[in-house]
Amino acid sequence: MHQKTIAIDLMGGDKDPLQRLDAVTSYVRNNKKVLFQLFVEEAFYSTHAEFFKNLSNHIHIIKTPQQVVMSDTPFQVLKHKRNSTLSLAIKSVADGVSDAILTAGNTGALVAFAKTWLKPCGEIERPALATILPGQPKPTLLLDVGATLDYRADDLFDLAHLGAQAASKLLDCGDKPEVALLNVGTEHMKGNDAVQQADRLLQHAELNYVGFCEGTHLFEGFADVVCCDGFVGNITLKACEGMMTLMSQNSENMRNSRVTKLFKGFMASISGLNYNPSQYNGALLLGLDACVVKSHGNCDSKGFYAAIERAVSYLENT
Repeated sequence: MHQKTIAIDLMGGDKDPLQRLDAVTSYVRNNKKVLFQLFVEEAFYSTHAEFFKNLSNHIHIIKTPQQVVMSDTPFQVLKHKRNSTLSLAIKSVADGVSDAILTAGNTGALVAFAKTWLKPCGEIERPALATILPGQPKPTLLLDVGATLDYRADDLFDLAHLGAQAASKLLDCGDKPEVALLNVGTEHMKGNDAVQQADRLLQHAELNYVGFCEGTHLFEGFADVVCCDGFVGNITLKACEGMMTLMSQNSENMRNSRVTKLFKGFMASISGLNYNPSQYNGALLLGLDACVVKSHGNCDSKGFYAAIERAVSYLENT
């Protein structure tokens, strides 16, 4: 089996690209099983050349003339930025040079370029971002967390099948994972038209569909897969992260409070990890014939390191 290679869009994200470079170099110091293709804008490379000297032979630098910024629209990048770090990093996967691509950059641009350079899986029209939430007694695959904001009923139907296929590989849940739709209540009359229609479709699907779940169920192991449109999923995920960040702030009163201690113990018991949300960084873009991983845009070096670990894990399990 050949050594895996991950393409990194070093320029994508809200933080300094040097923090992402630090994450890559730290990972290589600790692990020699992965090679990296770092896509860097030429102007940035020239200004910070000293930071790119004496890198490990596990890291290869590719300089490009452009980068995608967070304010760019999918239309703008497809028309004007096909030679950007993000575009060429994804293309390296399409060309077989890299096995996966990781970026902390613009989600809309990521989806646009991924759909341009990569092939869809089956008849899936809309790729979806999925992330694994810790839970008790089992984790949950949540999707979509931001790739597509507005879903029709048939899109949610396809999403449920996509999530079930992915969960069988990513989670230890067998070949019939439980699938649920995230809703404002568990009763069948609750929710908007798209969710209600999707519920009726899924009741007759060849899936282990368990119905609606609420936000309070997300960390209870209610289902192996929880589906929603990207608008709901992104807000849900960021609200959870915001709560965890609040709990981890440096206030002495907060750190010593009984609630915080209980929460830390809960997170440790369900995942073996600290409760820092950065350690769950890295969502997988499903529906395409390659491993595409999206990191949080505002993550620091530690958060991006965790996203690299997630990308490696996805490669090993898909």
